[in-house]
Order: sequence, then C-alpha cells, then structure tokens
Amino acid sequence: MGLYMTNSTTTLNVPIFAVSFIVFSSLVLFGMLSFVGILQAQENPELQRSSIVVVAQPEFNIQPDQQFSWADNYADISGALKKSEFSVQQLIDEAIIQALKHKGMSVKNDAQKRLLIQYHVSLESEMDDTALAINYGLAPGLRANNPATRKHERGTLVVDFVDPQLNKVVWRGAIGVFTGIENTEQGRQQRINRLLVELFGNLAAAK
Repeated sequence: MGLYMTNSTTTLNVPIFAVSFIVFSSLVLFGMLSFVGILQAQENPELQRSSIVVVAQPEFNIQPDQQFSWADNYADISGALKKSEFSVQQLIDEAIIQALKHKGMSVKNDAQKRLLIQYHVSLESEMDDTALAINYGLAPGLRANNPATRKHERGTLVVDFVDPQLNKVVWRGAIGVFTGIENTEQGRQQRINRLLVELFGNLAAAK
C-alpha cells in the first residue's frame, strides 16, 4: 500500500479511508495550532497589551473628510521583519487603509488636498526605545512585566502624516506591541487592524 511511479503514469494505491483520515488529521492539526495561538493570548492578556504615544504640530487639526496618499518609499521595514514568512507591509498597508476608513477618511493616490503617509516598523533587537527616541523623537515604552511577555520580542510601528506643502511631519504616532502571538494570517490582520484603529483614535478632528 503506498504511492509508486512508472515511466508512463503515477498510480495511487491508497484506500479511500486512509486519504480521508490524512485530510481529517491535517485539518485537526491546523485547527489545533490556530486554537493554541488564540488560547495563549486569552490566557495571557498581558500579551495583548500595547502602548501608544502621539505627537503633533500645535496647529494641526485633521479635517473630517481628510484624504491621504502614500509618500514615496513610504514603508521602512526592518531587516528582520523583511524576512518574515508573511508580508509585513501588506498587513500594515491594509490596516492603515481600514483604520482611516473607520474614521470616514480615505487613501487615494490622486488626492489633491492630501497628507502623505509613511511608516517605520522594527523589532526591539534592531531599534530599542533609546534609538527610537533619537531617530523619531518618541518611544512607546512598552514594558514586559511577567515571564509570558518576556518570551515575546517587542515591536514598534511609527506612523507619520506629512504635509507636502510644508514638507514636514505634522502628526506622528507610535505603537508598541508584543510580537509573535498570532499563528494565522487572519489573526495577524485582525490584531493590526484593531491596533491602527486605536492609534488613529488619537487624531484630533477640526472643529
């Protein structure tokens, strides 16, 4: 019983119940891995903790119908994160778009009165709070307070809104999180979406 090959054809000699068992076992294993990731976060709420800090120009007030565009070379992703098995840029781009949409705003490449978006994301091993403060003028300062959080490296996302007329950053927000919690693409996207909504909740709307 097994798989064997001839010069002309490939013949499967496996009972149907064995194929069904293999498929079922694979589905169960995938489900268990996903469940373990979810259970881990639920049993350790500290892992879901984040830290946010925001700075802005005193005169900056965002318009309710503000439009945005991506700046040139807008995504500054650290070397380690570029080697991830999933696209970090795709996750963040989608989360930014959805979080702005949540506030009634949009990202359009041909927007006229627009602000430009750029961001930096890195792990603590590549840029710690001191380096973040030197390079970006702020740091989330997320602390690992127990053994569960100490097992996960901290990561930081810094998002800038740039006024192209003034050619300067008018709003900057940073969020620090514990990484490596989710095991699925859906879980990662849901978490980053929630975090960006939280970050952009600090945008002050014009009166």
